[in-house]
Formats: sequence, C-alpha cells, structure tokens
Amino acid sequence: MLDFSTRFKKFLILSVMTLVTMCQCVFAQDYNSYKLDNGQTVIIKEVHDNPIVTIDTWIKTGSINENDQNNGVAHFLEHLFFKGTPKHPTGEFDRIMDSKGAETNAATSKDFTHYYITLPSKYFQTAMDLHADMLMNPQIPRKELEKERKVVIEEISKTNDNPETKLYENMINAFYVNHPYKRKVIGKKEIIENITREEILDFYNTWYNPSNMITVVVGDVNTQDALNLIKQNFNRKCKNSAQNPKYKTDKNIEKQIEILAKDKVKTGYMMIGFRGVPQENRADSYALDVLATILGDGRSSKLYQTVKEQKQLAYSISAGHASMKDDSILFVRANFVPANKDKVKKAIFDEINRVRNGNFDEQDITTAKNIIERDTFYSRESASNIANELGYTTLVYGDTKYYEEYISNIKKVTKADIIRVAKKYLNPNHAVISVMLPDSIPQENIKKISAVMKKEPVVVSTDKNITKYLLPGDITLIINHNNLNDIVAMQIIAKGGNYIEKKAGTGAITASAMMKGTKKYSSLDLSQVMEQNGIKIAPANGSDYFSIAVKTTRNDLALTFDLLNEIINNASFEPQEIARVKAEQIQNIQKNRDMPASTAFEEFKTAIWAGTPYGVTGKVLEKTIPTIEKSDVLAFYNTVFCPQNLVISINGNVDDKAVIDSITDIFGTNKADNKNVQRFEYNKYKNLFKHPQKQQTVKKDKDVEAAWLVMGWLTDGVENQKDIAALQVIDSILGGGMSSRLFTGLRAEQGLAYQVGSSFAANVNQGVFALYIGTNPQTALHSKNELLKQINILKKEFVSEKELQEAKDKILGSFILSQETNMEKASTLGWFETSGRGYQYIDEFPQLIQCVTPSDIIRVANKYFGPDYTFAIVAPAKYLKQFK
Repeated sequence: MLDFSTRFKKFLILSVMTLVTMCQCVFAQDYNSYKLDNGQTVIIKEVHDNPIVTIDTWIKTGSINENDQNNGVAHFLEHLFFKGTPKHPTGEFDRIMDSKGAETNAATSKDFTHYYITLPSKYFQTAMDLHADMLMNPQIPRKELEKERKVVIEEISKTNDNPETKLYENMINAFYVNHPYKRKVIGKKEIIENITREEILDFYNTWYNPSNMITVVVGDVNTQDALNLIKQNFNRKCKNSAQNPKYKTDKNIEKQIEILAKDKVKTGYMMIGFRGVPQENRADSYALDVLATILGDGRSSKLYQTVKEQKQLAYSISAGHASMKDDSILFVRANFVPANKDKVKKAIFDEINRVRNGNFDEQDITTAKNIIERDTFYSRESASNIANELGYTTLVYGDTKYYEEYISNIKKVTKADIIRVAKKYLNPNHAVISVMLPDSIPQENIKKISAVMKKEPVVVSTDKNITKYLLPGDITLIINHNNLNDIVAMQIIAKGGNYIEKKAGTGAITASAMMKGTKKYSSLDLSQVMEQNGIKIAPANGSDYFSIAVKTTRNDLALTFDLLNEIINNASFEPQEIARVKAEQIQNIQKNRDMPASTAFEEFKTAIWAGTPYGVTGKVLEKTIPTIEKSDVLAFYNTVFCPQNLVISINGNVDDKAVIDSITDIFGTNKADNKNVQRFEYNKYKNLFKHPQKQQTVKKDKDVEAAWLVMGWLTDGVENQKDIAALQVIDSILGGGMSSRLFTGLRAEQGLAYQVGSSFAANVNQGVFALYIGTNPQTALHSKNELLKQINILKKEFVSEKELQEAKDKILGSFILSQETNMEKASTLGWFETSGRGYQYIDEFPQLIQCVTPSDIIRVANKYFGPDYTFAIVAPAKYLKQFK
C-alpha cells in the first residue's frame, strides 16, 4: 500500500484567491490563513452547506525523523495521544467524541503525522478543546503504553499479512539506501517491543511544538471564533523546535532492479516504480500528474486499454504519481494471472515507451486534464477532504499556493512537457519492479419489459426539499432539490438483486459487462466520453437490489442520461467481454482471500446465510460463475429494469420535468417484451430465511501472523424497526469507536488486538450482528471467550443512562456525517424507500434511536444472542484444534 500522501495528489482543488505567505494574516476569497505568535500555521475555511466541521492538525514529523533505533516511534506515539491528559483521563477523549457521533482518527506517513476530527458543528468548541489538549499535554501512562504496545505489534502482524504492503516496501527498499524514506512507517516488532517511555517522550518533545503544526478547520464555523479558540487552546510559546536536517540522498539506480517475492497468495501482484521529483520542482510534478493519468487512470487510459482490454493480460492495472517532500514516485501496479508475469511486464514497458516517444494525442491530454479537474471538483464537496488537501499541500509544499494554483497549472501542461518528463523520469534502466507470486502457481479455473402505461407523472408527496413522484410504469422517483452546488447525484435501484439470479453471480457479471460497450459506443468510446466529461456511472449488484450510482454535473446531465439510455437499453454483451468479466470475478475472489480478514468474513457469511440470497460469497461464486453464459446475462438484463421495481433517487439542482422526461424515455423503451416480469415483493421470499438450530463453527487453516475471528447471530429484517434501532444502539455500545466496550476491554485494557469491533447489517428480510477480532493466534481462544463475555454482560446488566445516551449520540452524529455529499443523500433516500420504510425514514430514524431504553437492550440481546451463533476462525492449523 502506498503511503498516506498518495491519495491527495489528484484531489487538490483550485481556489481563485490572492494569498501572500508569511504575513501575520492572509485573506483569501474563501479561506483565511494565519501565522500565530507561537509559530503555528492556522487555515480556516467556512463551509455552511451542512452542519459539519473538520479539525485537522498536521505535525511536520513522521518516520523521516526516526533512526534505526527508534523506527516506528512516530506511529506508536500517534496511538498514545489518545491515552489521556492531566485534564482528561484515559478513555475520556474517545468517550466524549464517540458520544457526539464524531469520526476521529490519525495517520502517520514518512513526512508527517496528522490528527483529525469530523463531527456536527454544534460540538466544535468541545472538539477543539479535546483535540488541542490531546496534542499539547499527553500523559502516556506506563500502563496504557504497555497495552498499546501489544496493539501496535498486532497491527504490524496484520500489515505483514498484506501482499500489497510487502510489494510496496520491497520497492522502497530498492530505491532508498541512505535516505530515511527507506524505513517502514509502522516500524519493526523488535523495536516496538523494547522502546521505552522516555524515548517516546523525547521524540514528542523534539517535534511536537506549535511551530511545527498546521491546524486546518473547514466547515460550519465562524472564522474569528475558530481562530480565537485555536489561540486559546494552543497557547504555548514556541520553543526552539527541531528542524529537519538535510538528509543523505540516494542516486537514482542505473540498472533496472526486479525483486521477486513468493508468498501464500492466489494471484500475481506487480508494482513498477520510477523516482520523480522533490516538492520544489513543481513544474515537473504537474506534468508527471498528467502523465500518470494518461498512462493508468480510468478505463480509457493507455495501460487499461492495452494491457487489460486488448491483450487481456491483467485483471486490474493503474498508474499514479505519489508526492513526498524530498521525492516522488510514479508507479504502475497490476494484478494478473501469475503465469503472465513476464508478458505483463513487457506490455507495461512497451506502453511506457510508446508514451515516451510521443505516441499519444491532444485528446489523451484533454481527457487526462478533465479527469483531474472533475475529480478535484467532486472532492470539494466534503469538508474533511478539503481539510486534508489544505493541510497536506501546505505541509509538503510550504504554502497554500500549490492548493490554489493546481488546476491552472495542470491546464498549462503541454504535450512537450509530458514527453520531456516521460523521457527524463521513466527510463526503464531506472525502474524498480516489485513482484509477488504464489508459492506454487495453480492451474487457472477459468475454462424489458411490457409497454409502459400511458399516464402522467403523479406527485405522491412533498416534504421540505424532497418530492416523490410515481412515473409511468410505476417508477418511483425521489428528487431532493439541492442548489448549493452543481453536482448531481443519482442512485437507480432495481429491487431484486441476488434474489432474481438464476445462477449466482449473474448480476455482478451483468453490472460489469454492461459497461463494456453499447450499440452506439464501443467500450473505449464509452470510457472516453465519461472521463472527458467527468461523468461517473457505476452499476453494481447486491443482496437486495441492483443499482447504478451516477455522479455528474447540471451542465452534463443531458449527456449523462444519453449514456444511461445506451447502457441500460443497448449494452452489447459481446461473448469475449463476458468471458473476461467472468475471469476477473474469479481472480478477485482469489485476491480477496490473500487478506486473512476477508477470508474469515467469507467463511462466516457462507455458513450463517447458506442457501439464501445473502449467502452469495466467493465460495458459491467460484462454482457458479464458470457456468454463466450470455443467455443468462441477457435474461437478467432484460428482467432487472422492470419499471415497477425501480426506485430512482436524485440529489441536486435539477429541473423536475426534464428529469422525468429523460427517465420515462429510458425505461419506457426497453427492447424486450418479457411478460413474465412481475412486481418484486421481498415478503414472498421470507421462507428462505431461517435461524440455525445450533452453534456452527468453521475453521480455516492459513499460515498468518494474526488470527481472525468472526462470530455472529441472525436478526430480523428492516421491517422490525424497534428491534433494528435497539440493535444499532447495541452495535454502538459494543463496537462503535474507541470508547466502545470491545475496544476498551479487549484492545485498550488487554492489548489483544489492533482491530476489534462489531458490525450490524440490516437487510430487508434478515440482518446479522457480528463481532470480530484480529489477534495473536496464541490468544485466539481467550479472545473468543472475551467476546462472549461482553455479550453475556449485555444480556444481564442494564446499560447506564449515560452510556446509553452516549451510544445514541454517537449514532446520530455519525448519521449527520453520512449525509454530507449529494451521492450519500441520494443513496440513503433511495435505500430507505426501496426497503419499505419510505424516504421519510430519514427524519424518523433519530426518534427511533432516542426511544431505545435499557430494557430494550436487554430484551433484544436475549432475543437474538443465544447459543446458536456462527463462529469462523482463520489461523494456523495448530491453533485450530482447541476450537470445537
């Protein structure tokens, strides 16, 4: 996995403002930047679209400031900040923030560490008080340090089981011998096991000073109030802060290096890297961004079209440009059939050389720039994204100009610039090729609708900005009018999903194959039109429904509907495309099993939902997918979009009549006349869902460093709203955040795991409540018993009113955050309507949560959490014997 910094490069947003750095106060069009007396940089941007705020403080320190004796200390310290201050004892930060529904976390990279909170803006002052106190006054109690030491060691084990992390680290080790970028951010077990509290505090005192911090606030706040609060809470005079020295540099390699690793994986992985530029070389950085996009961002990119589509050598392939302060890396990564390793490598370098020789045109450049610009535009819908981008670019580039001028500089990149940087940086002799293959390479296992009734649209209801229509053919349309921006999000939901498949996996294959070309557009043409205009159309099949998620802009809405009409009514479904999609699906199943946690959940889901539409896992699909033919795909395609089974939810600034006309045109002209299609009713399938009569245990032998345990119980579906609300509160109490019972009991107090929690999924006809933990195999049985212990406490002891209210506040705060973007709102309203609760459930949900009582918790826990649970474990064989 690439460092945290890689995700920001293409999501920087243009702000047309005037900004003079290093002044006491710098005013910009829509944000203000300040330099405080203590040396701290503060950036505040008011966004009043939603009652949400993000606080994000960036520290100019990461693994780059470590040495061989304390490698991993920056990341370890990141964990320890949450362990209390003189003012707030251990656990109080998590408890208060969780109770407000806040999303809190931190991340450590090579160049920085940052700590962030996103929560309802009415709690801004509380959040800032806690945030600053945590950073300025950490206690790091010895007892808590020892507990967290175990947690970090488990995190290292979990990371060591991730093939893509190993792939990346092998590449980095080849590039850097002298520069501290050579060190793993997460550190080494032997160092974390022995590092002392004094060494950790010494690192803290050296680097954690206000002059080394950038605090960004974005959201529903008043700038002056926020600034005053920051001054008050970070009120520490700046002492002499350590400065980053000039680190030893590494010359670029002169001869291509290939590193081949073998592991217990099912598929082939490849990452090819080229060193790029440090942060001060901005001109080349912009050109490398465009170059990486041309090579491997999107379906119309060179590598995707050549290596994946035409030569069919890779199941997935992409390229990117990852920036750090002292360097950058342009990388290509691919996932492929292991036997194709050499062919994949050759095909990638052939395409790179074509680009180096100028074999691309102005349309390729325009498409790449449009992708970057539109992704940037979409990302600015979220306060947390904006805060991340402002903080990251200010830290890495030293000012906010990179943030402001990014798009304008991208637009200035020419073909000559791209060829120049391609020749300069993408020299095959300077490449590091990191490959991972299975220990032994196995043989591959891959051998509408009746005419629409003529009637006018009917307004069913109106509520605030929401209008619900019933369209011709009984299509349900929900429009949530939002004039705050020009983004239009649409969720098209077709009831049925897995229920209406004749062969499991047909829906997923249809979802992928319908994007591979239509009567009007070839696969490449379709990709190019979408990417040139920043239109995103993503079909997917799920347990309860088939969906198409759409994101576009008001100006491109007509074009978007034209594309949807082609995809929904005129998909080509060429046999060779279906065969390739089938192969990709099988490959993805194998790839997912390279992650132990995914394997554990697959085994659990297969067992607990056997024989139902909710139990369609990789174990089922690897048997059914090879049998699926074009006729199966066409039968599903011609059935799934029955108008009377459609719910379409739109969020944005749209003209209702124009939208209704477009939707009626699309779903009123289906090519098939299938008179067997009936209104889909979930209730007709209730007899498929039965509770297991006894406990069942599934054991999976896998040579891993961290064992994974999943256990759970079946529950009622969404129609039992009272029980569903109580189960959501139980989920919040047990596994919702760092103040939850599982986190504090098993991770914080006992150090049993890096990752532990609960999960509640409420499907239409049946739900599942699960507990999970990744732990040392030696403590697996003890961990299972501790999970059951927490369940038994819940069944016998009343939850205190305080803990109950905090759990409710946590849910409701998270619910507010989950409705920030147009796409999130459209999806939520569509799901509520589809599941039978109605779109008004978005307003009813908070009251249902608030009505849950301590008695409800005990009642529901005893109703569902009996001895008939399903348990799955993934661990080395010698540790499985103790589980019956």
